[in-house]
Amino acid sequence: MKSLFTIAAALLFLPQCSPIPAPQVVAEQRPMPTELCYLDTVVPGIKVDLKYCGNDNFVGRPIDGYTEGTRAILRKDAALAVQKAQQELESKGLGLLIWDAYRPHRALADFYAWSKTADDSTRAEFYPNITKRGIYENRYIGLTSEHSWGIAVDLTIIDLKTGKELDMGGRHDLLDASSATVYAGLTKEQQANRLLLRDTMARAGMRNYSKEWWHYFLREPGLCTRHNFPLDDHLIVTP
Repeated sequence: MKSLFTIAAALLFLPQCSPIPAPQVVAEQRPMPTELCYLDTVVPGIKVDLKYCGNDNFVGRPIDGYTEGTRAILRKDAALAVQKAQQELESKGLGLLIWDAYRPHRALADFYAWSKTADDSTRAEFYPNITKRGIYENRYIGLTSEHSWGIAVDLTIIDLKTGKELDMGGRHDLLDASSATVYAGLTKEQQANRLLLRDTMARAGMRNYSKEWWHYFLREPGLCTRHNFPLDDHLIVTP
């Protein structure tokens, strides 16, 4: 009879049926400032395509502060305003598509650093009639922004049945005179669509920046705090 010692020793060398799984690496969670929230928690199902997370923007690459998140973040009162606008549009078979919301202040520094480079690869599509310096001189981009306070959104209207954007006569972030909310060179349909967005957002409590038909911010923002934390889809939300 084999000794218990011999049997135990043999068991040590039996092949393992399944390897022990490696410990999972869990990303560190950071708290979200109390006054902010994920927009989709206030407006479930809202369409979001954050342009600065990818390459489809006037810089042509992901922007600092946007590389870890795809969910729109807003101050809670701004989120409620977007909710109100969305509900009004839904009664007409329409809805909102969000292109930008909270913007970390570091993104503005990234924009400015880009403006000092010789890279003009996106000029034909995004700023065909001005220089990079002209982007700032014409106040399309600034050194501060309501976005960094969490009270501003870039957005358009979509048809909920088809998912297609309404014809606004120009794309997001076209830094040009033709992007003014009221512009003589538009068709009647394009101008009507821009005014539909403006009037809907106004009834919800948000004001348009007249040079950019897509840009809206709270009409009465109250006390504002500038934020710089990067976007993250898994921030700890404080009640």
